[in-house]
Amino acid sequence: MTSDITTHRGFGIVLDPVQFAAQLASLKQRPQYQGRALYVKLPDEVARLFESPLVPIRHSLAISSGAALPVAALTLQAAGTQIVCLVPLATGEARDWLVESVEKQRLIYVAVTIDEREQVVVMHAETPVRDFAGPEWVAVKERLAGWQSTDRVAEVADVLEVLRYVEQDIGSEVAGFSVRERWIFVCVPHHEDGVGTGTAAESGEVAAVVH
Repeated sequence: MTSDITTHRGFGIVLDPVQFAAQLASLKQRPQYQGRALYVKLPDEVARLFESPLVPIRHSLAISSGAALPVAALTLQAAGTQIVCLVPLATGEARDWLVESVEKQRLIYVAVTIDEREQVVVMHAETPVRDFAGPEWVAVKERLAGWQSTDRVAEVADVLEVLRYVEQDIGSEVAGFSVRERWIFVCVPHHEDGVGTGTAAESGEVAAVVH
């Protein structure tokens, strides 16, 4: 029953390499993270759950098949807590984030700001793409390379349809754990829309799963 699940909705940011490096300035120990990342805000207890080596963690990546606008959906789950980052691939920055995370970084970074600690921690998910010349990934790249904005109303409708699908389809990524809490973020490049991270935002079928 979905009524037993606590759902939080908010906005996140797609960071370019310079913006990502700037966020890492608050790290006490500075690992050599380079490249692009997503940026969201979470409570300390949620971040600690994903940092714990004792908690089972799984993740997945999917690309929607909406006619007007593809949307990337990154899901991270620790025990019964799930984070879903939806990235409308409407800008060059968003498309670069996806392709570079998969092919160049080989990791998808999520920078998390934590108010209680006045600090940023970095989560990461391994890319599920193993064959960069495989037909599924090549088809995704070709679609992104040829994409042009033609109907903003239809594009917004595609994003809303993905949101509706995600909210209704609450499958667990971690065997043996039911989802009890979810954090759903729509992530966009900061300079495109001026959207900051938050936790009080209004929230197509995710059909083309990349393995």
